[in-house]
Amino acid sequence: MTNMSWSFLTRLLEEIHNHSTFVGKVWLTVLVVFRIVLTAVGGESIYSDEQSKFTCNTRQPGCDNVCYDAFAPLSHVRFWVFQIVVISTPSVMYLGYAVHRLARASEQERRRALRRRPGPRRLPRAQLPPPPPGWPDTTDLGEAEPILALEEDEDEEPGAPEGPGEDTEEERTEDVAAKGGGGDGKTVVTPGPAGQHDGRRRIQREGLMRVYVAQLVVRAAFEVAFLVGQYLLYGFEVPPFFACSRQPCPHVVDCFVSRPTEKTVFLLVMYVVSCLCLLLNLCEMAHLVWG
Repeated sequence: MTNMSWSFLTRLLEEIHNHSTFVGKVWLTVLVVFRIVLTAVGGESIYSDEQSKFTCNTRQPGCDNVCYDAFAPLSHVRFWVFQIVVISTPSVMYLGYAVHRLARASEQERRRALRRRPGPRRLPRAQLPPPPPGWPDTTDLGEAEPILALEEDEDEEPGAPEGPGEDTEEERTEDVAAKGGGGDGKTVVTPGPAGQHDGRRRIQREGLMRVYVAQLVVRAAFEVAFLVGQYLLYGFEVPPFFACSRQPCPHVVDCFVSRPTEKTVFLLVMYVVSCLCLLLNLCEMAHLVWG
């Protein structure tokens, strides 16, 4: 994977960090540090000579290639890269839905705020001041256009701050973008990017709870599937040699694997990381349901 691909995925995951619970932030940290960094830095260096150093005790052309294909149908590093992409997909889809929903809610609140703005008020004819002496009588001129008067106090200076009970449009929009607060029903504006979530209550207030739980369930199912697939493909140990009898090998040949102990340790570490991520998913679901 190129550096551009890793940086793009990292930026997406950082944005997901703004729309997650505390347990979700811990899961994201484990994913970035122990999966992306380990796979990009450690895994690619350990497995860089995986095929070139895979040698068999025969000179038959093509025997090394077919035996390596039998030993590793899918490279460990490519398997883990595919695992990272697939497991991150539900969170990326949730992020797209959350951003779309919050942007639409902010736009609707902005329109409501514009409609609540004080407009011009028409004075009834009975409240109009009498004309000065000498002016012609306007009673026979038919229905005249009433005088417009603003609901603003003439004593207020332009640009004066609004009263404590009035909110500007920007403040109202910020309130909607950062809904949350205590149990007294008041809206509290929290610092940080618009739409940032700090826990279960805020996700529930924004109407994202069902989607968030759904992506957790899908993510946990992917974790289990990849754990089973990793065990079926590689087991728990990388053997130091491999007996191969595939064609065009003339007979059963012994093939030797480079760095078997180091690869075994790395394989076990990835098992532990997968189990930890699965445990965090289950803890987050329990936190959202019973929290």
